[in-house]
Amino acid sequence: MRHRGYALETSEQRKNSAIKSLKDIESAIKDNSLVLLLDGITDPQNLGAVVRAAEQFRALAVIVPRRRSAGGDANSLSRTSAGAVEWVPLLEVSNIARTLDELKNMGFWIWGSDTEGTNVREIDLRGQIALVMGREGRGLHRLVKENCDGLLRIPVRGRLDSLNVATAAGILMYEVRRQQEMYASS
Repeated sequence: MRHRGYALETSEQRKNSAIKSLKDIESAIKDNSLVLLLDGITDPQNLGAVVRAAEQFRALAVIVPRRRSAGGDANSLSRTSAGAVEWVPLLEVSNIARTLDELKNMGFWIWGSDTEGTNVREIDLRGQIALVMGREGRGLHRLVKENCDGLLRIPVRGRLDSLNVATAAGILMYEVRRQQEMYASS
């Protein structure tokens, strides 16, 4: 591989370097914390785009399963996330459904994305929120869906039945932050 003669040296550490596990999330929780869980997202470009959006909306972490996930290719993930993977912890867990129970015990409300869910505009998304995004075309696994506190959907009017997972995650994270900031200032 040919280098292009550029080097970057920085003394700043990774923003969220303290978060390396679920237990670390518990110590980082604030009033309006946000985490994102991806249930079976296998496309590295989708994962990178989700991590990039998670950085923009200040998510504490993106959580993926160890198996059946796109989390393995660090080079591809760094490129597709535009470097956001350096700022947002990507945590791998053995079981998403069990992880949801742990997050509930930490005080998170768990909202799964589903085309049959309640319109996101009708849901109070203030406080500690965990958003769960499912596989494109097939959605959330049954046990994951059952472990959610509720299901939400993005109101759309197009002919297709769903959005790309990265697009949907970005829209939902925006809505969480919009509600949290709107009510925090009143």
